[in-house]
Amino acid sequence: MPKLTLLDKQWQRLMALCESEAKFRREGGHPRLLKLLASDITHLATEMGFGARRIASRDFRAERRGDHIVGIIPD
Repeated sequence: MPKLTLLDKQWQRLMALCESEAKFRREGGHPRLLKLLASDITHLATEMGFGARRIASRDFRAERRGDHIVGIIPD
C-alpha cells in the first residue's frame, strides 16, 4: 500500500471534519460543537490553500491520481 502524503492526510481530515459538521447540523442542538468544527475546517482548509469562497460553501475540490491527492483546486 502506498504511503500517504501530507496532502492525503490533510484531505482525509478535512473530509472527516465536513462529514461531522453535516451530521451535527442535521441532528441540531450542538451549537458549541458546530462552532468548533467550523473553526477547525476553516483553519485546515486555509492551511491547505483553499480560498474563502470554497471554505464558506464547503465546496472543496482536489485532483486525484490513483489513490493520492496530488493537488487542490483553490478557487
